[in-house]
Amino acid sequence: VATALTILDGPFWVYDSLHRRRQAPIVGSDDKLVQISEDTVVKLGRDWDSTTSEALAMELVRKQTRIAVPRKRRAIRHLHPEGNGLIVMDLVPNSQQLRVAWPSLSFLGKLKVVLTMRLYLRQLRRIQYSSNNTPGPPGPTPLPCNGLQFGYDAKGPFPTISALETYFRNEHSLAEDRASRGWARSPNCKPLDTSAFTSLVFTHNDLNMRNLLLDDHHELWVVDWGFSGFYPPWFEYLGMRYAAQKDEDPESWKKSIKHMAEPAFKVEEWMKRIGYGFPDL
Repeated sequence: VATALTILDGPFWVYDSLHRRRQAPIVGSDDKLVQISEDTVVKLGRDWDSTTSEALAMELVRKQTRIAVPRKRRAIRHLHPEGNGLIVMDLVPNSQQLRVAWPSLSFLGKLKVVLTMRLYLRQLRRIQYSSNNTPGPPGPTPLPCNGLQFGYDAKGPFPTISALETYFRNEHSLAEDRASRGWARSPNCKPLDTSAFTSLVFTHNDLNMRNLLLDDHHELWVVDWGFSGFYPPWFEYLGMRYAAQKDEDPESWKKSIKHMAEPAFKVEEWMKRIGYGFPDL
C-alpha cells in the first residue's frame, strides 16, 4: 500500500506514465482500472462526488452483506485525464470475467452462479443507509443517476422518489409527443402506476457479465459499483436485461436473469412501449 500511495502522491508525469502502460493487463477491467502493485489496483473516477459515493457503496456492501467485493483501501481526491478522484482497492487475484468463464462452465457451475447471484441480490436489498429514501447514489446530497434505465446519459439528481416518478411520467409524455408528430409509434399505454415507486432498495445497477469475476476458487466477485444506489426494486432486473442485450451475452445468461433478479415484466414492456430498450428485447 505504501508503494501505491507514494506513486499516487508523486508528480503527475509518474501517474501519467503509469496510466498509459499496458505491461500488466487486468483480466476483467476496463481502461479506467490501473494495476499499481502486485495486489493493488486504482479505479479512475469521473468526478469526486461519484468517486466518494462508489467508495461508500463498496463499504456498505462489505459491512452489511456477504457479497465478495474488493476491499477499498482509500479514496483520493486527485485530478487525472479521466476526471477527478481515485479509489485504491485490492486486486481480485486469479480471476476472469464471467463472460469469459461462462462458456466453459458445466451446467452445475452455471447453476451455482445463478443461485449465488440470486442470494447476492437479496442481500443487497437489505442494505440500510441514512439516505435510503433518496433515489440514486449514496451520499450526503442527491447525485446524478446513471444506468441503462436512463439511457446512456446521467439524469437527475432526484431529491425525492416523487421526483423520480415525475421523470418517468415526463418520458411517457415525450413518447406520446413523438407519436403525435409521426416520429414513432404510439406507446398506447398509461404512465407507470404509482405503485412502481413505493419503495427504494439498494441496487448495483450495472450487473453485466464484465462486472462479475470468478476466481480460481470459484468464488463470484462483484465489481464496479459506480452506478449503484437506491432505486425501485425493478431497476436491477431491467439493468441486467438491457446490459445483456447491449453486450450480446449468451442466451443462457439472458434466460437466467429472471431467476436472479426479481422479474419486472410489466415495467419492461412499458419501457419498450415508450422507446427504451435494445433490439430484440
